[in-house]
Amino acid sequence: MPKQKGALTATVAAALLGLGGTVQAQAQGIEVRLSGQVNRALMHVDDGAERDSFNVDNSNSSTRFRFNADGPAGAGRRAGILFEVQFQSNPSGAVTFADRSIDGQLTERHMDVFLTGGFGTVRLGQGDGAANGASEVDLSGTSLAHYSASPDIGGAFRYRTGGALSGTSIGDSISNQDFASRYDRLLYQTPSFNGFIGEVSWGHKEDDIVELALRYSGKIGALGTLAGAVGYSNIFLSEDAPVGTTDDKVIGGSISWLHPSGFNLTFAHTARDLPGRDGKFDYLKAGYKFGRHAVSIDYGQGQDQAASGDEAKVYGIGYVYTPIAWAEIFALLKQHSLDRSGASFDDIQFFMVGSRIKF
Repeated sequence: MPKQKGALTATVAAALLGLGGTVQAQAQGIEVRLSGQVNRALMHVDDGAERDSFNVDNSNSSTRFRFNADGPAGAGRRAGILFEVQFQSNPSGAVTFADRSIDGQLTERHMDVFLTGGFGTVRLGQGDGAANGASEVDLSGTSLAHYSASPDIGGAFRYRTGGALSGTSIGDSISNQDFASRYDRLLYQTPSFNGFIGEVSWGHKEDDIVELALRYSGKIGALGTLAGAVGYSNIFLSEDAPVGTTDDKVIGGSISWLHPSGFNLTFAHTARDLPGRDGKFDYLKAGYKFGRHAVSIDYGQGQDQAASGDEAKVYGIGYVYTPIAWAEIFALLKQHSLDRSGASFDDIQFFMVGSRIKF
């Protein structure tokens, strides 16, 4: 009992110190905000030989929390931080029939400092590279259910051939190849010029990375809203890289159009340099938004990603209902297939329904 009391005292003291730090920081002109979300779902999987249901964290928009803090830095500038981590138990893109229960782990997403003003924005630390998300621009309102990164739902499941598990997973065969994602980097973002924003970043994961992107978002009169991005990333090989490998280069982007009627179209394309081949990805989505509802159908195709000559496909339908701004209910039905010369793979089907609550 004395040990528990001491632990409780330490916890309360830490909380009070944290509150005191927050009050002091805000008294000095720094505004601190806490926000986040919990995103859970039930997912049913059928790979042609085995079927089961899973209680998962929806990797389309993982469970996470964040601290934002910023304040005036003189001459019209603002400075601040973004600290964001995720905590997923049973990520929907990682569970399999053999691994139904995956413990939650606290993993970094954003941990950076920034300065913004008339010159644009500079960020330093862990966070998005310049091109991250350039292949994922989506105005459909259904990206919580499905979007171009289809392996976020079921990506770890392997195709079966002749009833036996192959060595190729959904994630191996079809990816939107969305550049270098998040890493420790220095990033510069220009001010907006008539809806256009440019970005450049340099950083490091296992190897050095350079990224460029151009983004657009704006109204196009009576035709509604248009958003899009094009990006380029190059992950440079280290000196001890295996013989025959090449720099990991990706180029591509996406565009999405939302008509005032609620009808919308989204398209994405990327190409990636792989050893001895070019991995390609194409994605098309058509949707309709009405009131608090959004529904869409999509089609994705990956070529030569897992192996030369491969053609992987995904077909899906998604639905999102937003009864109130901080709560959403979603559902997804999709099917993955893989064509490879000299092999026959069973299709894999998914059904998922769940909810995201934001705070």
